[in-house]
Amino acid sequence: MKSKTWFGLAMAGMLGALAWGAMPSSVAAADQAAPACGSKDNPCPMQKWMKANLGAALAGNDLQALAKSLDKSATFSPDPSWEWAAIAKAGADAARKGDVAGAKASCKTCHDKYKDSYKSKFRTKAVN
Repeated sequence: MKSKTWFGLAMAGMLGALAWGAMPSSVAAADQAAPACGSKDNPCPMQKWMKANLGAALAGNDLQALAKSLDKSATFSPDPSWEWAAIAKAGADAARKGDVAGAKASCKTCHDKYKDSYKSKFRTKAVN
């Protein structure tokens, strides 16, 4: 009788262990969370906005849309000490004058100055 009891307990323990192992753990769930943004398949909010608005306007050579998007991007600076707004407004003014090179230069200036800082501090910040 004891051997049947021990066998039953052993089987119950093994089945319980198997069932427990099949359950998702919070650690496993965290490991499978959405990957960090920044790729082509999963752009960060600013990256997504820039492609959809500035990139599309440049690709379509739509200087009016480019100026409007640069004006809007001037409001996105997460740090009031940055010259982001002035750079974006200068690019918008260039686009309104038909100066594509000047508009692109403002983009480059802003990227050179703030892209790394933005990515390290504000990468997942929503764009409004």
